[in-house]
Amino acid sequence: MSRTWLLAASTILLATACATPEERMAKMQIKQQRLELKAQRLAERNQNRDQARGAPAPGGPVTDQRAPLENAVKALAACDASFGATLKRFAAEISPSFQVTVKGETASIEVPDRKTPGRNIVAPAAPAKVYGLTLSGYYEESTDINGTLQKMVWGFTTTASPDQAAAVLGTAIPNFKRMSKEISGTYTRMEIFERNGWHRTSRFDYYRGQANLNGERTLVIEASRDPAFPGARIGCAVRGFQTEQFQDMLRPELD
Repeated sequence: MSRTWLLAASTILLATACATPEERMAKMQIKQQRLELKAQRLAERNQNRDQARGAPAPGGPVTDQRAPLENAVKALAACDASFGATLKRFAAEISPSFQVTVKGETASIEVPDRKTPGRNIVAPAAPAKVYGLTLSGYYEESTDINGTLQKMVWGFTTTASPDQAAAVLGTAIPNFKRMSKEISGTYTRMEIFERNGWHRTSRFDYYRGQANLNGERTLVIEASRDPAFPGARIGCAVRGFQTEQFQDMLRPELD
Protein backbone atom coordinates (compact mmCIF):
# COMPACT_ATOMS: atom_id res chain seq x y z
CA MET A 1 0.00 0.00 0.00
CA SER A 2 2.79 2.43 0.94
CA ARG A 3 4.64 1.73 -2.34
CA THR A 4 1.46 2.41 -4.32
CA TRP A 5 0.92 5.68 -2.49
CA LEU A 6 4.52 6.77 -3.04
CA LEU A 7 4.26 5.94 -6.75
CA ALA A 8 1.08 8.01 -7.09
CA ALA A 9 2.62 10.92 -5.21
CA SER A 10 5.76 10.74 -7.36
CA THR A 11 3.64 10.79 -10.51
CA ILE A 12 1.79 13.91 -9.37
CA LEU A 13 5.02 15.69 -8.45
CA LEU A 14 6.59 14.78 -11.77
CA ALA A 15 3.56 16.01 -13.70
CA THR A 16 3.61 19.28 -11.78
CA ALA A 17 7.32 19.76 -12.31
CA CYS A 18 7.01 19.13 -16.04
CA ALA A 19 4.12 21.55 -16.48
CA THR A 20 4.85 24.63 -18.58
CA PRO A 21 4.46 28.15 -17.08
CA GLU A 22 1.28 28.56 -19.14
CA GLU A 23 -0.17 25.35 -17.75
CA ARG A 24 0.67 26.35 -14.19
CA MET A 25 -0.91 29.78 -14.75
CA ALA A 26 -4.05 28.13 -16.16
CA LYS A 27 -4.29 25.88 -13.09
CA MET A 28 -3.90 28.89 -10.79
CA GLN A 29 -6.66 30.72 -12.66
CA ILE A 30 -8.97 27.72 -12.37
CA LYS A 31 -8.25 27.53 -8.64
CA GLN A 32 -8.96 31.25 -8.26
CA GLN A 33 -12.24 30.91 -10.14
CA ARG A 34 -13.28 28.07 -7.85
CA LEU A 35 -12.49 30.20 -4.79
CA GLU A 36 -14.50 33.08 -6.32
CA LEU A 37 -17.48 30.80 -6.89
CA LYS A 38 -17.23 29.45 -3.34
CA ALA A 39 -17.14 32.99 -1.90
CA GLN A 40 -20.12 34.01 -4.06
CA ARG A 41 -22.18 31.03 -2.95
CA LEU A 42 -21.30 31.72 0.69
CA ALA A 43 -22.37 35.36 0.35
CA GLU A 44 -25.65 34.31 -1.25
CA ARG A 45 -26.31 31.79 1.54
CA ASN A 46 -25.62 34.45 4.15
CA GLN A 47 -27.95 36.88 2.40
CA ASN A 48 -30.72 34.29 2.20
CA ARG A 49 -30.19 33.44 5.88
CA ASP A 50 -30.42 37.12 6.89
CA GLN A 51 -33.62 37.54 4.91
CA ALA A 52 -35.08 34.42 6.54
CA ARG A 53 -34.31 35.96 9.93
CA GLY A 54 -36.36 39.03 9.07
CA ALA A 55 -33.74 41.35 7.62
CA PRO A 56 -35.28 44.30 5.70
CA ALA A 57 -35.72 44.01 1.95
CA PRO A 58 -33.03 45.77 -0.14
CA GLY A 59 -33.86 49.45 -0.40
CA GLY A 60 -36.10 49.52 2.67
CA PRO A 61 -35.33 51.36 5.92
CA VAL A 62 -33.33 49.69 8.67
CA THR A 63 -35.11 49.93 12.02
CA ASP A 64 -33.72 47.15 14.23
CA GLN A 65 -30.79 48.90 15.94
CA ARG A 66 -30.71 50.69 19.29
CA ALA A 67 -30.24 54.26 18.01
CA PRO A 68 -31.21 56.16 14.81
CA LEU A 69 -27.60 56.69 13.71
CA GLU A 70 -26.84 53.01 14.29
CA ASN A 71 -29.70 52.17 11.93
CA ALA A 72 -28.19 54.59 9.38
CA VAL A 73 -24.74 52.99 9.62
CA LYS A 74 -26.21 49.50 9.26
CA ALA A 75 -28.09 50.71 6.18
CA LEU A 76 -24.88 52.25 4.84
CA ALA A 77 -23.26 48.81 4.95
CA ALA A 78 -25.60 47.61 2.18
CA CYS A 79 -24.44 50.38 -0.21
CA ASP A 80 -27.94 50.73 -1.63
CA ALA A 81 -31.14 52.78 -1.38
CA SER A 82 -31.83 51.59 2.18
CA PHE A 83 -29.48 54.34 3.40
CA GLY A 84 -31.72 57.12 2.09
CA ALA A 85 -34.84 55.28 3.26
CA THR A 86 -33.40 54.97 6.77
CA LEU A 87 -32.41 58.64 6.87
CA LYS A 88 -36.01 59.55 6.02
CA ARG A 89 -37.39 57.18 8.68
CA PHE A 90 -35.22 58.80 11.37
CA ALA A 91 -34.87 62.32 9.92
CA ALA A 92 -36.09 64.09 13.06
CA GLU A 93 -33.80 62.10 15.36
CA ILE A 94 -30.65 62.35 13.17
CA SER A 95 -30.98 66.03 12.15
CA PRO A 96 -29.63 67.47 15.44
CA SER A 97 -26.29 65.84 14.52
CA PHE A 98 -26.38 65.72 10.71
CA GLN A 99 -28.90 67.84 8.79
CA VAL A 100 -31.23 65.48 6.93
CA THR A 101 -33.23 66.73 3.95
CA VAL A 102 -36.31 64.67 3.02
CA LYS A 103 -36.89 64.28 -0.72
CA GLY A 104 -40.10 62.42 -1.48
CA GLU A 105 -39.70 58.76 -0.53
CA THR A 106 -36.09 59.15 0.55
CA ALA A 107 -33.69 61.59 2.25
CA SER A 108 -30.05 62.68 2.31
CA ILE A 109 -27.41 64.35 4.48
CA GLU A 110 -26.39 67.56 2.77
CA VAL A 111 -22.80 68.62 2.03
CA PRO A 112 -21.86 71.99 0.45
CA ASP A 113 -20.31 70.57 -2.73
CA ARG A 114 -19.87 66.87 -3.60
CA LYS A 115 -17.25 67.66 -6.29
CA THR A 116 -14.91 69.96 -4.35
CA PRO A 117 -12.42 68.53 -1.80
CA GLY A 118 -12.80 70.24 1.55
CA ARG A 119 -16.42 71.17 0.81
CA ASN A 120 -17.64 67.60 0.41
CA ILE A 121 -17.68 66.82 4.13
CA VAL A 122 -19.59 68.17 7.13
CA ALA A 123 -18.96 67.76 10.86
CA PRO A 124 -21.86 66.87 13.18
CA ALA A 125 -23.56 69.76 14.93
CA ALA A 126 -24.00 67.64 18.05
CA PRO A 127 -22.12 64.60 19.44
CA ALA A 128 -22.70 61.54 17.27
CA LYS A 129 -21.86 57.99 18.35
CA VAL A 130 -22.61 54.52 16.97
CA TYR A 131 -21.77 51.34 18.88
CA GLY A 132 -19.37 53.43 21.00
CA LEU A 133 -17.56 54.91 17.98
CA THR A 134 -17.47 58.70 17.65
CA LEU A 135 -18.58 59.91 14.21
CA SER A 136 -16.64 63.03 13.26
CA GLY A 137 -18.16 63.75 9.85
CA TYR A 138 -20.22 62.73 6.83
CA TYR A 139 -18.78 62.90 3.29
CA GLU A 140 -19.99 62.70 -0.30
CA GLU A 141 -17.81 62.53 -3.42
CA SER A 142 -18.73 62.66 -7.08
CA THR A 143 -16.43 62.29 -10.09
CA ASP A 144 -17.46 63.18 -13.65
CA ILE A 145 -15.46 62.36 -16.78
CA ASN A 146 -16.48 64.09 -20.01
CA GLY A 147 -19.75 65.09 -18.37
CA THR A 148 -20.64 61.55 -17.32
CA LEU A 149 -20.80 60.37 -13.71
CA GLN A 150 -18.04 57.77 -13.25
CA LYS A 151 -17.75 57.42 -9.48
CA MET A 152 -19.72 58.26 -6.34
CA VAL A 153 -18.60 57.83 -2.75
CA TRP A 154 -20.44 58.42 0.54
CA GLY A 155 -20.10 57.59 4.22
CA PHE A 156 -18.98 58.67 7.69
CA THR A 157 -15.64 59.48 9.29
CA THR A 158 -14.74 58.37 12.79
CA THR A 159 -11.98 59.27 15.22
CA ALA A 160 -11.25 55.53 15.61
CA SER A 161 -8.57 53.73 13.59
CA PRO A 162 -9.60 51.42 10.72
CA ASP A 163 -8.78 48.37 12.88
CA GLN A 164 -10.89 49.67 15.77
CA ALA A 165 -13.80 50.58 13.50
CA ALA A 166 -13.70 47.20 11.74
CA ALA A 167 -13.62 45.32 15.05
CA VAL A 168 -16.60 47.22 16.51
CA LEU A 169 -18.76 47.24 13.37
CA GLY A 170 -17.86 43.64 12.51
CA THR A 171 -19.29 42.55 15.85
CA ALA A 172 -22.52 44.51 15.37
CA ILE A 173 -23.31 44.27 11.64
CA PRO A 174 -23.02 41.19 9.36
CA ASN A 175 -22.02 43.15 6.25
CA PHE A 176 -19.03 44.64 8.08
CA LYS A 177 -18.05 41.23 9.46
CA ARG A 178 -17.77 39.94 5.89
CA MET A 179 -15.10 42.47 4.94
CA SER A 180 -11.54 41.35 4.14
CA LYS A 181 -8.41 43.12 5.36
CA GLU A 182 -5.92 43.95 2.64
CA ILE A 183 -2.15 44.30 2.92
CA SER A 184 -2.55 48.09 2.96
CA GLY A 185 -4.67 47.88 6.13
CA THR A 186 -7.90 48.68 4.29
CA TYR A 187 -11.03 46.61 4.98
CA THR A 188 -13.03 45.83 1.84
CA ARG A 189 -16.16 44.08 0.64
CA MET A 190 -16.29 44.36 -3.14
CA GLU A 191 -19.09 43.41 -5.53
CA ILE A 192 -19.03 43.41 -9.33
CA PHE A 193 -22.15 44.03 -11.44
CA GLU A 194 -22.57 41.33 -14.07
CA ARG A 195 -25.29 38.94 -15.20
CA ASN A 196 -27.85 41.59 -14.14
CA GLY A 197 -26.82 41.49 -10.49
CA TRP A 198 -24.16 42.24 -7.87
CA HIS A 199 -21.73 39.42 -7.11
CA ARG A 200 -19.12 39.47 -4.37
CA THR A 201 -15.45 39.07 -5.32
CA SER A 202 -12.12 38.91 -3.50
CA ARG A 203 -10.06 39.84 -6.58
CA PHE A 204 -9.55 43.43 -5.44
CA ASP A 205 -6.36 44.23 -7.36
CA TYR A 206 -7.62 42.61 -10.57
CA TYR A 207 -10.85 44.58 -10.77
CA ARG A 208 -9.26 47.87 -9.68
CA GLY A 209 -7.12 47.63 -12.79
CA GLN A 210 -10.11 47.21 -15.10
CA ALA A 211 -11.29 50.34 -16.91
CA ASN A 212 -14.17 48.65 -18.74
CA LEU A 213 -16.42 47.71 -15.84
CA ASN A 214 -20.19 47.87 -15.90
CA GLY A 215 -20.11 48.50 -12.17
CA GLU A 216 -18.11 47.98 -9.00
CA ARG A 217 -19.65 48.50 -5.57
CA THR A 218 -17.32 48.52 -2.57
CA LEU A 219 -17.90 48.85 1.17
CA VAL A 220 -14.66 50.10 2.68
CA ILE A 221 -13.08 51.04 6.00
CA GLU A 222 -9.84 52.90 5.39
CA ALA A 223 -7.54 55.48 6.94
CA SER A 224 -8.79 59.04 6.47
CA ARG A 225 -6.65 61.20 4.19
CA ASP A 226 -8.21 64.45 5.41
CA PRO A 227 -6.10 66.07 8.18
CA ALA A 228 -9.21 67.89 9.41
CA PHE A 229 -10.92 64.52 10.00
CA PRO A 230 -8.24 62.10 11.23
CA GLY A 231 -9.07 58.48 11.96
CA ALA A 232 -11.00 56.29 9.53
CA ARG A 233 -13.54 56.55 6.75
CA ILE A 234 -16.49 54.14 6.70
CA GLY A 235 -18.29 54.26 3.41
CA CYS A 236 -19.33 53.05 -0.02
CA ALA A 237 -17.82 53.63 -3.46
CA VAL A 238 -19.51 52.89 -6.79
CA ARG A 239 -17.81 53.22 -10.16
CA GLY A 240 -18.16 51.98 -13.74
CA PHE A 241 -19.91 52.71 -17.03
CA GLN A 242 -23.36 52.31 -15.48
CA THR A 243 -22.75 54.60 -12.49
CA GLU A 244 -25.43 57.06 -13.59
CA GLN A 245 -27.98 54.24 -13.72
CA PHE A 246 -26.74 52.94 -10.37
CA GLN A 247 -27.28 56.37 -8.84
CA ASP A 248 -30.97 56.12 -9.74
CA MET A 249 -31.14 52.68 -8.07
CA LEU A 250 -28.72 53.02 -5.14
CA ARG A 251 -28.89 56.76 -4.33
CA PRO A 252 -32.27 57.97 -5.68
CA GLU A 253 -32.18 60.93 -3.28
CA LEU A 254 -29.27 62.57 -5.14
CA ASP A 255 -29.93 65.27 -7.72
